[in-house]
Amino acid sequence: MKSKWILLAVLLFVLAGATSVYFLFFKETAALASEEEIQELVETQYEDSSIQSISVMGTEYVVMIENEKGVYQIVIDGESREVTSLKRLQANDDATPPAGDEPKPADPPAETPPSEEAPPPTMLTSQQAMEIALQEVSGKVDDIELDEENGIKIYEVEIEVDEETEALVIINAYTGEIHSLTWD
Repeated sequence: MKSKWILLAVLLFVLAGATSVYFLFFKETAALASEEEIQELVETQYEDSSIQSISVMGTEYVVMIENEKGVYQIVIDGESREVTSLKRLQANDDATPPAGDEPKPADPPAETPPSEEAPPPTMLTSQQAMEIALQEVSGKVDDIELDEENGIKIYEVEIEVDEETEALVIINAYTGEIHSLTWD
């Protein structure tokens, strides 16, 4: 009878150990960033802007900022801490000159109206990046990852050309420009 209790205790100990190892090393749980982390991230990346509001929608943070060019909405993935969208909602057409500066006289009207400033770029989706890569290399997409290289967001798209050949296409995540193509 005593051996059954010892066997039961050993089994419970092994089960508890295995469960602990699983939760410590194998279960991936991405912690959601705190509002303070998001605020610091935005203040670092958009130095000349003031944060108007920060709100949480599921695992995404929606941050409203304002600078001399206008009001922007930034969407940040709370788990990866990556900016997934940047949109200008309102342009500041009536930007006033700094105090103490005299306004410059108006230029005579130009023959053609000045072009409007292009809105800030939005990041490509992984689907768009795959389509760009497949236009460059024919095959089957094996893997795609969003990464950062020298401060630039990039997509790394692995394409299986045939059983022996793979290509790695590096694409700028905002412009869609192909940075490099390597064969393996």
